[in-house]
Formats: sequence, C-alpha cells, structure tokens
Amino acid sequence: MELSQLNFSEQEEAEIVRKQFEEAWFLYQRKAIPTEPVMCQLHEVFETFDSVHHNCLGCNFAESTWLINNFLQTYKSQYSIQYAYSTFIILAYLLVERIDTLFDIIELDKDFRRENFKVLLDLRRWANFLKHPKAFLLTHHPTFSFSDSPKNKELIAKANVIVDRAFLDKYYAEKDEKKDQTLYKAIENKDNILVIFPNVISVTENLCQAMKDCVSIIRDNAVYRWILEHKHKTTFRDYWIDNASA
Repeated sequence: MELSQLNFSEQEEAEIVRKQFEEAWFLYQRKAIPTEPVMCQLHEVFETFDSVHHNCLGCNFAESTWLINNFLQTYKSQYSIQYAYSTFIILAYLLVERIDTLFDIIELDKDFRRENFKVLLDLRRWANFLKHPKAFLLTHHPTFSFSDSPKNKELIAKANVIVDRAFLDKYYAEKDEKKDQTLYKAIENKDNILVIFPNVISVTENLCQAMKDCVSIIRDNAVYRWILEHKHKTTFRDYWIDNASA
C-alpha cells in the first residue's frame, strides 16, 4: 500500500494545514510583532530610535520578520503540507542567515549557539535539504507529514525511508562525497519515502524566542555593541538629515 493512502485525504490535509498555520500566525503576531517586530528593539539598543541616526540591524531584521508574517497570514489559502512547510522553512531560513551573520560578526561562541539557539540549526538543516535535495530527487512520490501528526505511527510503520532531523544530520549536514554515495544507495529509485517536517507551531515558538534572545545578547554585552557600533559601523549618523536634504 502506498503511503499516500494512509495519510490525510486532500480535504483533511487542507483543514489541518490551515488550522496549524492559523495558530502559528496568531502566535507569531503575539511574540514576534506585538506592536512592531521585536528585533526593532535594536534601534533602542543603539539609541537610534526616534533620532536623526539610523541603525541598519533593526530594519534588516524587521524585513525578514515581516516576510514570515506575510506568508503565515495566508493560512486560509493553504492546503498542502509540502507547500506550506517548505515555504515557511525557506522564509524562516532567510532570518536564520541574518542572525547567524550577526553572530559571526561578533564572534559568538559556536557551542553556545548550538546549545542556546537550536532552532537556527534545525531550520538550516531543513532549508539545506530543500535547496540541495541530492538523491532525494530520484525518489518516487514521497509523502509529507509533520511531527506530532496523528497519522505518523501508521506512516512510519510502512515507510521504506524516513526523512527527519536525524536523517538530515546524517546526510545533509555537510558536503561529504562518501555519505552522498551512501545516500544514493539508500534512497534512489525508492517509493514509500516519508518526510516528517518539524511542527510549525513549535518552530514558530522557538524562532520567536531566538529573536528575543538575539536582541538580549547585543543589549547586555558592551563588547558586542562596541564591535557593531565602531568596528563595523552599523549606525549611519545623521541619516535622516542627509536623506531629508537630498
């Protein structure tokens, strides 16, 4: 029996995806954009809020924050697990890249990041899988699910290959020719492939917390603020005066 026959019907899938992404959107509104994007607080950190100066970090992070929001609010039009989750992960990954770039600039300890910002690595793994499918391209009509789905027990029991976070850690963490060859042998020309995305609600919750924690790290560390203020000059002095007179 094909996995698709064990999964949700098209109507059931549409209903559950809409319900999930509606909940994720309401959660995101409360925690990521309570009045304005939480990462806009970086303007206050660098004392550029309501001033003639402009700090680029707050606005650049806000742009990524709004991209995620703009997709989540389309929950009423969602009907596909594959489409909704893939789009959400890629948009969230754009924010992940910006946060990781900031952490690279201030040289935040990588072990600290892995321990305290686990959602960033989780999204990076999934985005890497979506961007660089490798042997997954050679599979036949994979089935898509999400963690905590009521269908997973039955799907997992019948699946030939399960693509989950452990699978991604093994084959999609880095470029490795030997592992790539092993992946081809394990997955190419196979059917009953099951992809289990991380639940969008828990990912949204963790991503919102990561945004808040990112702001706190910069706000609470004078060395990091100095690096961003003086070494890399993230603040444009008299920005609004110069632009008003242009």
